[in-house]
Amino acid sequence: MKISYNWLQSYFEEKLPAPEELADIFTFHLSEVEEVEKVNGDTVFDLKILPDRACYALSHRGVAREVAAVLGREIVLPKCETPAVADTEKLSIVIEDKNDCSRYMGRRVEDIKVGESPAWIKDRLAAIGQRSINNVVDAANYVMFDMGQPLHAFDAGIVKGAVAIRRAKKGETITTLDERRVELDSDTLLIADDENPLGIAGIKGGKRAGVNPATTRLILEAAHFNPTLLRKTSERFDLRTDASKRFENNPSATLAAIATQEFSALLATTCPAAKFGEVVDEYPAPEVLRTVEIKTEMIETKIGMKLGAETVQKTLEQLGIGVSQKGKGEFTLQIPPERQDLRIPEDIAEEVGRLIGYDKIPATLPPKSDTPLSIPKSFYWEWKIREFLVNEGFSEVMTSSFANKGDIAIEKPLAEDKKYVRAELRGSYNMALEMNARNTPLFGTDEVKIFEIGKVFPAAGEHAALAIGYAGPKTKGNPATAGVVGDTVQKLAAAIGVEFKGETKEGVFECNLDNVIEKLPDSKEWNLSLPTSHLSLFKPFSLFPFIVRDVALFVPSGTKPDDVLACIRKEAGNLAVRSWKFDEFEKGGKQSFAFRIVFQSFEKTLTDAEANAVMEKIYVALKKDFNAEIR
Repeated sequence: MKISYNWLQSYFEEKLPAPEELADIFTFHLSEVEEVEKVNGDTVFDLKILPDRACYALSHRGVAREVAAVLGREIVLPKCETPAVADTEKLSIVIEDKNDCSRYMGRRVEDIKVGESPAWIKDRLAAIGQRSINNVVDAANYVMFDMGQPLHAFDAGIVKGAVAIRRAKKGETITTLDERRVELDSDTLLIADDENPLGIAGIKGGKRAGVNPATTRLILEAAHFNPTLLRKTSERFDLRTDASKRFENNPSATLAAIATQEFSALLATTCPAAKFGEVVDEYPAPEVLRTVEIKTEMIETKIGMKLGAETVQKTLEQLGIGVSQKGKGEFTLQIPPERQDLRIPEDIAEEVGRLIGYDKIPATLPPKSDTPLSIPKSFYWEWKIREFLVNEGFSEVMTSSFANKGDIAIEKPLAEDKKYVRAELRGSYNMALEMNARNTPLFGTDEVKIFEIGKVFPAAGEHAALAIGYAGPKTKGNPATAGVVGDTVQKLAAAIGVEFKGETKEGVFECNLDNVIEKLPDSKEWNLSLPTSHLSLFKPFSLFPFIVRDVALFVPSGTKPDDVLACIRKEAGNLAVRSWKFDEFEKGGKQSFAFRIVFQSFEKTLTDAEANAVMEKIYVALKKDFNAEIR
C-alpha cells in the first residue's frame, strides 16, 4: 500500500514528524516499510500491510489513525458538504442473496459533466502511482485510497430497469473496462440490469456502462460483498484490482454510507450543476457493533509486563476504542466498526503491546518446566546423520520441493517447471551436484561432497528422504565416484547402528529416511552438537562468471613451485581470485609444474580476450624469471 506523506498531513493540524521518523513509527507499530521514495515534492511510503490489518489499514485514513494513536494526537476528518437531494428518477436495487451482498447503496446523479479532475486530486493520485482518468473515476478512486471503501459509477443512460446483484447465468459473458472478454459462471457475482451484466461485483466494471466523456447521468455504487466469494472469483479469472484487494479483506459494511457521502461531495465540487437523487440503501442485516470484555491482568500476562488499568485504558482510547469500566481492572470495549480484526481479548492484548512498543517489553526467561524433556525421534536422528556427514566433509543442500514432474500436481504452480511436488530428491539434488561440480575451480577443490534431507511426495505417501552424492574430477564413468558414496553409506550405517537401504544412480544414493529411523530406538538424552565446520573463513564471491586457465611448464630442476606460483599471482593481479598447483613431476632433468588460475571480476563479465592478455603477461614473466618452457 502506497501512502503519501502530504496526504497523511492533511489529517493533522500539527506538523507530522519528518518522513524518516514516520518510517520508524510504521516499522515499530504498524507494518514493514518496503520502500521510501521522493515523488514531486512528496514522500511516498510503500507499506507491507498484512492481512490481519488490511480491513482498515489499506487506506490513508486508517494509517492516519495509527499515526495519531502512536503520537497521542487527534485526526481531523475532511469537511464533507452533503449535496442537497433533488427530484430524480427513482433507483431500484434488488439483492438476490444477502449472503453474497450484505449491503448495496446507490443513488442517481443527473446533469453530470465528465472532465478533468482538480489538480490537487490528480497530484495526490499521481503520488501513489495512480493515473488520472476523469473527474468521476478519480473521485471514486480518491475516496477508496483515502478511506478504504471501493466505489463505482455506471453510466445511467445505459442501465435498463433495476440494478440487480445476482449470480451469473450459464453462457453469460462480459467485456470489462480494460477490453477483456470474460466467460462467466454461476460462482460469479454480478451487478446487472434487466438485460445484461454491468460489472463483476467488487472486481471490475463492464465496458457497456462505463463512464465516458458523453455521460451525463450516473448511478453511484457503494457496497459490501462476500469477501471469500470475491477472492475466489478474482483468482479464478486472474483479475486482481485495487477494489478486489480491499473487498476480499472484509472492510466494514458501515463504510459504504460514509463513502457514498464523500463520493457525492467530491462530485459536487467538480460538477456544481449536478443533481443528486435520494440514496437507496439495501441493508438486509445491518452489522452489529462488537464488544469485547478484558481484564488488565490478562493483558499484562499476555504482553509480559506490568502496565496498570489506567495505562491500558488510555492506550485503547488512543486507538479509538470505546472503554467502559466494568469492575476493578475490568473493561467492556466498544470496537470501532472498521476494526474487523479485533474480536477476542488476545487481539486487544496485541494492540496494547504494539502501541506501547514491543521494544519496551522487558526480556524475561520463561519459567522452568517440570515436565520431562521429550526428544522428537525423527529430529534427533536426522540431526545425528547431519553430524556424521558434515564431519565426513559433506555439505548440506536444500533444494526446492517443487519439480517439473512428479506424482502429485500443484493446483496453482509458481512456474512451468514447478507444476508438481517432488516424488524423490534425486532430480533437484542431481542438478545441485552438477552446478557445484561446475564451480569447483572457485572452491579450490576437485571434488564436491553434498547431501540433502527433505520431504518427498510420491503417490504412496509423504516421507523424509536422504540423498548423498559425490562429484570428483572426470567423474563420468569413474568407479571412484560410486566408491566414495558407497563407503560413506557403509560408514554412516555403522555409526548410526542400522542399515540404510536405498538405491545408487549416477553416483547419488537415496533412501527412505522414515524407514531407517523407524528401526532406531528413542533417545533418552539430548546429546546433539553442532557439526565441526571444515571451512575456516568466508570470502565474498562475485556474481559474474569466472574463466579458468591452466598453465603447464618445464623449469630447471630444483625450482620451488611456490616461487613460480608467486610470479603467476603477481602478473595476474586482482583478476585472479584463486590459483594453485595441481600437478608436478620430473622428466629429463627438468621439473614440470601445472597451475590452475581462476579469473573473475566483481564489476563485470570478463572476456576471453582479457583473460588471454593476462596469460600472455604470465608467460613472458615465467620465461624471463625461470627460463620456463611453456608446454
